Amino acid sequence: MGNRKSDQKRTSCVSQNEKAKSNLVSQVARIVRKAGLDYADWRYISRRVREQCELKPKKKGRKLPRVLTAEEFRHFYQIVDRAEDVQHALMLRLLFYTGVRVSELCGIKVSDVDLENCKIFIEQGKGSKDRYVLFGKSFATALKTHIANRPTNRWLFQTKRASKFSTRRVQQIVKKYAEEAGVKATPHTFRHQAITWLTKHSGLADAELQLITGHARRETLSIYQHVALDKKLEDKYQQTMRQVEL
Repeated sequence: MGNRKSDQKRTSCVSQNEKAKSNLVSQVARIVRKAGLDYADWRYISRRVREQCELKPKKKGRKLPRVLTAEEFRHFYQIVDRAEDVQHALMLRLLFYTGVRVSELCGIKVSDVDLENCKIFIEQGKGSKDRYVLFGKSFATALKTHIANRPTNRWLFQTKRASKFSTRRVQQIVKKYAEEAGVKATPHTFRHQAITWLTKHSGLADAELQLITGHARRETLSIYQHVALDKKLEDKYQQTMRQVEL
């Protein structure tokens, strides 16, 4: 009997504490709105409230990255080629060949491209890390022609106003062709596509893959201290990408 009363009392206290926390969060939200605080202030206050109330944000389940089927992949690029926009065709192929993020693609300067060695320097990618990415030798000729036809360009992919493409614009371009092809795709889809292809066909070690894709977590950075792009890694990449028909 005594234990039952004790359990009921404990349950009641927990319920009251949860209600008090909920009320506190609501009060803080009202204060922030009235004070007209900016987003940074709101984030700081929210974090402090969560810490004091021992509130933990709900963890989101990680979704498996979606990649296109082989048929969808081919059809997408067929649609791109029909548009006869050379810059779009090169841009969207480079997304796959290099596996770069859309922001990294937009930031590539002509001076970053090493046509002879089929490399592109990515300056200050995600996590503020510089790295090199690779592209297929068969693609080098198309890139060379693109650059030669635009001798005054600073950016590899440049608008008529001489500015680099925005990430939003690249997203719109991908969406346009994806809708015409009847597939679901974003710029990041081609990063997933590249990593999936290399993982399956290249024989590269995880550390080598992470090196060229920049796909690293903070706790695994020590892996890269003794790993660098070398001829063997580059040969594996080139052999793998020769199998892709784009």
